[in-house]
Amino acid sequence: KFTLNSSDMVNQVLKKAKVLRTKEGYTSVYLCPDRSVEERRASKKLWEELKLIRKSEPDKLHVIRNNRIVSSEKDTVSGNVSGTSIESGLKELLEKSRAHMR
Repeated sequence: KFTLNSSDMVNQVLKKAKVLRTKEGYTSVYLCPDRSVEERRASKKLWEELKLIRKSEPDKLHVIRNNRIVSSEKDTVSGNVSGTSIESGLKELLEKSRAHMR
């Protein structure tokens, strides 16, 4: 865990976080902003849901984007991925917790 002095610095670091994962030895490093207790709980629940979906549908690609799980069919011939989103109630929970904090 580390802290930065300004929100501008935080935004710059988070925007460039993808670049870090392309460097050898840092492929499993992920950076994320601070979260409230409710946001951490919602995030954990979302990750647990993602793990279950990945086990139940291993032939598809499943990722988290914008606080929801997105599933994609893999086209084995061309390597293209077509997306279908699976809405989760967690996005609504996160939005409520953010509004509550204001």
